[in-house]
Amino acid sequence: MPVRPSLFLILAALPALGATALRDQPLWRQGMEALDAELWDVADQRFEQALKTPDLAPADRHQIETKRLEAWIRGDRSDQALKKLADPAFANDPETYFWKSQALAGLGRYHEAVEGLVPAMDNPKAAFRNQALLTRASLQLSLGDQDGARGTLEVLARSSDPSMVRQAKLRQTSLLIDQGKTTEARKLLPPAKGLEGSDLAERSFLDATLLLAEGKADEAVTAFTALKQQAEKQSRPRYYAAVIGLADATAVSEGKEAAATLLLDEIQKQKDLPMLEPIFKRLLQWLPDQPAPDDTIMERLKDWIPPNAPSFRGVIPTPIEGDPAKDLSGANDPWPVPAAKPAQTTANDLAAFSLYTRAIGLYRTGTPDSTHEADHLMTRLRWEYPGHFLVPRALLQVGRWRLLEKDLEAAFVAFDAVLKTANSPQLKGEAAFAEARAEYDRGNPDAAAALFNQASELLPDRSGDVAALNTALVRLQDGDLPAIPSTGHPERDARIRGELDLERALVEPSPDKSCEALQQFLSTHPAHPRAGEARLTAASAALRMHPPDSTFAKAQLGILESDAALLKSIPAERLAWLRLEIADQAESPEAAIQAARGYLGSFPDSPAVAEATLILGRNQFRNEDYHNSRLTLERLANTSPNSPAAPAALMLAARAAALGATDQSRGESLKLYSKIIDRNDSLGPLARLEHASLLIDLSRLDEAITELQPWFASLKPGDPLRIPAGLLLGDALYAQGVEKPASLASALAIYDQLLAEAKNQPALVNRLQYQRGMTLEHLPGPDGGTRAGSALECYVAVLQGTNDRPPAEWKWFESCGFRALKLLEDAGKWRSAMKIASKIASFKGPRAAEAAERAQTIRMEQMIYED
Repeated sequence: MPVRPSLFLILAALPALGATALRDQPLWRQGMEALDAELWDVADQRFEQALKTPDLAPADRHQIETKRLEAWIRGDRSDQALKKLADPAFANDPETYFWKSQALAGLGRYHEAVEGLVPAMDNPKAAFRNQALLTRASLQLSLGDQDGARGTLEVLARSSDPSMVRQAKLRQTSLLIDQGKTTEARKLLPPAKGLEGSDLAERSFLDATLLLAEGKADEAVTAFTALKQQAEKQSRPRYYAAVIGLADATAVSEGKEAAATLLLDEIQKQKDLPMLEPIFKRLLQWLPDQPAPDDTIMERLKDWIPPNAPSFRGVIPTPIEGDPAKDLSGANDPWPVPAAKPAQTTANDLAAFSLYTRAIGLYRTGTPDSTHEADHLMTRLRWEYPGHFLVPRALLQVGRWRLLEKDLEAAFVAFDAVLKTANSPQLKGEAAFAEARAEYDRGNPDAAAALFNQASELLPDRSGDVAALNTALVRLQDGDLPAIPSTGHPERDARIRGELDLERALVEPSPDKSCEALQQFLSTHPAHPRAGEARLTAASAALRMHPPDSTFAKAQLGILESDAALLKSIPAERLAWLRLEIADQAESPEAAIQAARGYLGSFPDSPAVAEATLILGRNQFRNEDYHNSRLTLERLANTSPNSPAAPAALMLAARAAALGATDQSRGESLKLYSKIIDRNDSLGPLARLEHASLLIDLSRLDEAITELQPWFASLKPGDPLRIPAGLLLGDALYAQGVEKPASLASALAIYDQLLAEAKNQPALVNRLQYQRGMTLEHLPGPDGGTRAGSALECYVAVLQGTNDRPPAEWKWFESCGFRALKLLEDAGKWRSAMKIASKIASFKGPRAAEAAERAQTIRMEQMIYED
């Protein structure tokens, strides 16, 4: 990442003004020399002595006071500088706005500092305008306000000073790289020709950084290596920024371990590096999730930590006071009380970073001993380096650890200490946000809302919006949008309203309503940062509608895939899942099979693996690849037996086996159905039905009847399972009637029971009457003859039951009609047969043409003529 201009560097760029007489004064010269050597206290003393010079001209006095203010601000005495600037003597001074903003920045009051520098934006003649604009852009970047920083740099780019124009363009390029806008950055990057000195070094650094951002890691390594080999041609901070850039490029080209070794070796060679913070940030990122005992980074950090300090007390539990996770001794003390504050040296800086980073690595290890030592190191950091800026971060980190351990009171103590002591608004905001979430989780919505609101005032743009949104969500619960409390910032209020609209659309359970709400959101907020998420969710909702809207889903996917910024905002896994969902809706199963295999290959650890495997097996089934479908689904059920997808996978595996080409496969199907029945879950009854049906298909009728009879007897009329179970039992008994004629009477009894229960179900009545008729045809009559007449009554009842209206279904209706026709033809009742055939044809069903042809054939062959 490009190096940001620090407050120190911006102040150092200010001109040393003063009258000629003042420049000749020894105390003034000594003060300026001390300022240049970063000896802030010495500079303060010399300027204080210079102010006592007799007959000092007003202009010279003002210049000395201004330089003394600078010494205070750079020497961490910004509060003292602010008090001085409140003096009426500075009220009308055109430079006051600049120094006051610098002092506010020194106190961590970045928002106020940014506002204080507004005069430089509007007034071309503002004092120190160029430096003020540079400071403002730097502060805006620190606050995460990249758009604001770009606006400030655009003003600076219109400066009459060519050097400032070059700096503005270089920093704009840096900002574009940070935003991922590499094409724009490459266009804006000034050519090397005509640049020299620090500007050329900055340009070379940005070119190397841009190469890395463009995915050209090997070229970036070469460029950063060239910079590293030219240490004498660039400032010390720029040189180490190149070292860090080289490490970033190495992490991509050779891996994290090689990159970490590069930085560790650099620190070992020269322990007074000026840029330890970005270096240790990377070391922390490159630490494994669970570092090994001999991890290279952890071992080197251990070497840089001084021997143990003496006993102490403080906010964070200590190894001396018992359980490091629970002891709250001294919890009311917001700060440790050492005997004396150690001097802040570079060696101390390295030790502080090493303590902090090794502590986090130890906590990640997860053992009781490592957790204990992690707490101890964090407490040492607070005790031995109480003035270090890492101390509030350490408190924040320990608070998060305590939250993980469910020790809320200890966590709140740590978070409150951050809120009281940290200068950084970002750290304060993170502490308030973490505490707010914990308060909400334990049922304190009022406290949570107040803390979220506090976080929203402290955190920069996007993070602040999230905190403000949570404030509204907690306060509103299920209230109306107009009741959203105002934050006092109209633009943020508008963003929060948009966020709430989006959140409600995302959690809307109805796919139709969710899709509609998301389309409305996208229409109102087309460039919203979460537009990609909205389009993705809308597409998924469209696929869950009835019927699914695959066309809309494909259109959203096309928009996402054609926009690099949108595509970058969406996790690759979610995008792959949407592609799989769309393919699953396609007519051809081949695309879904390919998409499922791609998803499973790319995301083998995804929580959706089971569901993706189910989709794969289901589409193999659709593709009539029953063997592989069964293997896929059975493997899913065996490897993820507790997955919600497991029962459906077993059921479909059983069906695939039932459709297999061998008796062995169908036998395996029966076993799979038995597994489902034994699970006793919601698919058990369906498995019993399909199991019995397969037994009937395999002519294992006795087994089917033995299984179905007690079950059917246990089902009361009105039970939704009674009719399908009864139909199967009737079918088994009917099929057994060939060898056991007595079974036909039992089958008829079943059908008679079901017919009595089939009220207001005309389609079922048609089926039952057909089954009754077929059974009656095979039963002997009381006189030893047939019962064809009773069967004919069943069939004709169906034809007459429609009252000449289209039937509820065609299969059983027309089957009854043609069976009646067959009985009449067999009995030689041709006129009646012709009438039945004509009646079937009159309904204009699927077999109407066949019926009409039969009627005509009977008429012609039997020479039946009607008036």
